[in-house]
Amino acid sequence: MTGKAGLRAGALRARRAIPRREIDAASRLIEKRLLSLEEYARADLLVSYCATPDEVQTSSIIESALKEGKRVAVVVTEPETKRLTFSEITSLEEVAPGHYGIPEPRPGFLRPVPLEDADLVLVPLVAWDLRGHRLGHGEGYFDRALAGRKVTKVGLALESQRLGRVPASPHDVPLDLIVTERRVVRPSGERFVLNRKGRGARE
Repeated sequence: MTGKAGLRAGALRARRAIPRREIDAASRLIEKRLLSLEEYARADLLVSYCATPDEVQTSSIIESALKEGKRVAVVVTEPETKRLTFSEITSLEEVAPGHYGIPEPRPGFLRPVPLEDADLVLVPLVAWDLRGHRLGHGEGYFDRALAGRKVTKVGLALESQRLGRVPASPHDVPLDLIVTERRVVRPSGERFVLNRKGRGARE
């Protein structure tokens, strides 16, 4: 395998070899950094993925956001159309393993929300680089969902997942921020400011 496929396979093998205790410890540090960001503080509606065991964990982030009174929506995968939709939740008790074993709202708890309403989207990844490019699982779900959206896109990542350069295709959507256990990376170098309405804006 060459190109993205080879990089993805290698990155997945490396991630799956990380002990769960290390992922959990890194996830706690990533959560602390994320929750300290102005972008997070000003977000009314947070969209998050629900993590599988070898990804940066998001359950505690979701619970913290709900306790703060933020609205939270999680990702719903539609394998037939290879698209994502987003559903608001009020508790993690409303989710259970769904497609591909990924937690998503159980039947009876679907409350669709348009991505346009979101302020911040937490994006999973297999690998990343300092330019804000990411490798996903290769199906393009997030790239299609995020294409053309103004929402702030935040990748939650381990430092060990960083590559020197992730090959980028025209349809790939770069991240605005990457939060790791060690730092917050802002690929564009933009600074977060508040607009006249008190909402997040960029200059």
